[in-house]
Amino acid sequence: ALVQNDDLSDTYPLYKTEWRGAGIAVPVFGLRSEAGMGVGEFLDLRPTVDICAKAKLKVVQLLPVTDTTSWHDERDSYPYSSISVHALHPIYIRIGAIPGLPAPIRAEADAETKRLNDPGYFKKAVWDEDLKTELVRPVDYTAVITAKDKFLHRTYDEIGSKVLASAEFQAFFAEAESWLRPYGLFCWLRDFFGTAIHEDWGALGTGRVSKEKMGQLTAPGSELYRGVAYHWVVQYWAHLQLKEASDYAVQQGVMLKGDLPIGVDHDSVDAWFEPHLFHMDKKTGAPPDDYAEYGQNWGFPTYNWEVMAQDNFAWWRARLHSMSRYFHAFRIDHILGFFRIWEMPAAATTGLLGRFRPSLPLTREELNREGLGHDMPRLCSPYIRPHIMQRLFGGEWFKVKDRFLDDAGGGILRFKDGLWSEVALKAIVDREGSCLPYQEPKVLLTGLSVLVNNVVLLRDDKEPEAKFYPRIEMWKTASFQELPGDMQHRLRGLYQSYFYGRQDQFWADLAMQKLPALMDASEMVVCGEDLGMIPACVAGVLDKLVIMGLKIQRMPAPGQGKFGRCNTYPHLSVCTPSCHDMSTVAGWWDENKQLRQELWNTILQRPGEAPARCNADIASMVVKQHLWSPSCLAIFPIQDLMAMDDRLANRNPRSDQINWPPNPKHYWRWRCHITLDELQKKTDFISNIRSLVEQSG
Repeated sequence: ALVQNDDLSDTYPLYKTEWRGAGIAVPVFGLRSEAGMGVGEFLDLRPTVDICAKAKLKVVQLLPVTDTTSWHDERDSYPYSSISVHALHPIYIRIGAIPGLPAPIRAEADAETKRLNDPGYFKKAVWDEDLKTELVRPVDYTAVITAKDKFLHRTYDEIGSKVLASAEFQAFFAEAESWLRPYGLFCWLRDFFGTAIHEDWGALGTGRVSKEKMGQLTAPGSELYRGVAYHWVVQYWAHLQLKEASDYAVQQGVMLKGDLPIGVDHDSVDAWFEPHLFHMDKKTGAPPDDYAEYGQNWGFPTYNWEVMAQDNFAWWRARLHSMSRYFHAFRIDHILGFFRIWEMPAAATTGLLGRFRPSLPLTREELNREGLGHDMPRLCSPYIRPHIMQRLFGGEWFKVKDRFLDDAGGGILRFKDGLWSEVALKAIVDREGSCLPYQEPKVLLTGLSVLVNNVVLLRDDKEPEAKFYPRIEMWKTASFQELPGDMQHRLRGLYQSYFYGRQDQFWADLAMQKLPALMDASEMVVCGEDLGMIPACVAGVLDKLVIMGLKIQRMPAPGQGKFGRCNTYPHLSVCTPSCHDMSTVAGWWDENKQLRQELWNTILQRPGEAPARCNADIASMVVKQHLWSPSCLAIFPIQDLMAMDDRLANRNPRSDQINWPPNPKHYWRWRCHITLDELQKKTDFISNIRSLVEQSG
């Protein structure tokens, strides 16, 4: 698909041996068209591919398109929170393109599409509290999923029996039965019980439905069959439309690049039916970074890799097989998770009490040798003293003490029984509000979270007196700061050893056990998102396995300064100016006067003061730098490409940011402010991109 009809290597002989290509990144939900019912749909990928083919772009990179339906409202908008690693999201189905759709339903669906796309649909400005800006006609997730659910049910009532009896559906079911049957039952039970929290399903709850029992519950003629089979048919319709888009992309010489989320929702069919594959009492996330000072807590259970390895990672291989039906390449979200994962206890809400799993811990013997093992409660328990309380809560601190803490004597305070976790404290504050006069509950909860996280070392679950882990960024805690200087020095040495020394070969060996099984599962091109706290061993493993790493100019590798230099990127990489977890180039330019000045003078090599706004020329300079990079792939968020044309650039670039990582419950609702139909008519814009691609080889 990549090389088809590609004559660039004849025009530019330099690139005959090292092929390079460019593409766009855009979430399906963000595509805007007249035919999409208030949201982007799988069939919107066809005009997207047309634009790319005309512009000589070879890749359309997407965010995950798997089903996330737990609540049937905007809480399900987070595309990385899959309730099934196989099932496609019904929100991307085009109702009007369902084969055999009855005419009355088609007419009503067309009318609803016009209503949801009407410029006057939103009666007032839509404000995003995380981004602190107004959004431009975003996705109204709840309204869209409610409308589509209604039309899908009506269509199934009318033609479902005919579909179930068709040879085409039966062939689809035969290939997908291993995941489709439990998925359909899971969805039926979710709606029956009114919750996806499968621990609350009694005799049908987590891990309690055998394959035999499932066969009985979902067999034709069973009481549940008609309702379960609805979800099977919806998946068939979604499959037809994404497959059509995928096949069309191949015909046009463009590849679809999918996204493989590192996590699976705790309330998912996978965790319900096969809980032995997961550590259900843990949560996964990421350590603190420049974009999330408290770390990230995604709430997903961590993987039980030891169990998964027993059948050569069959769960993962099946997952990749499903993706390969539609995608020609894929991005492994947080590929560092295959080396080690940031794991928190289930009682945590932030990422500060995490530790890497697996990892080689600090031992009691090490601590004793350093003279640190004599008072473990001081290092491992929340360090709470009256002066810390006063600093956090002001003169009314004693009211917080009376509600949440006990006096342990000697000026030491500790949490009351049962109130030692972030989850427990949040439940109380949500229920009772703030005990501080004139203070919002959020202020109280933030202070309590600081206290919970005010530790220096974390105990191992299984050997709490023998093995320990340094708390991430422990030097920022009052507990660490009030230790004697010599103890601080010794703890810093152990911290450095744990995070940046002893683990490298251990983690490399683990990754080499897992990643080859994924790569052998399909013929898709493999890319890895290797950002964050990167172990030294990662680059060597990715090179050995021929996996392309990710290079983002604003997230340079250590030692590269404040910006990555595109001309130094290795060929085995994907370069991009921004991604969904950060502002666009234009949005960033508006936010960071000092940094934009440095980029202007040192990276773009322009004299004088940087312009206050990111104009078309600046956006073009950034794009050109990435196109001329040695990287195999240069991928551009569609927002960054449109910024090269003043007619297409968003006047409020801050609203073009898709996600806000510090908030795991952020509402993902970005939608392109220009329709695909309009974009296709901008032939000079498309020609400009084509020229830039051809000039850079």
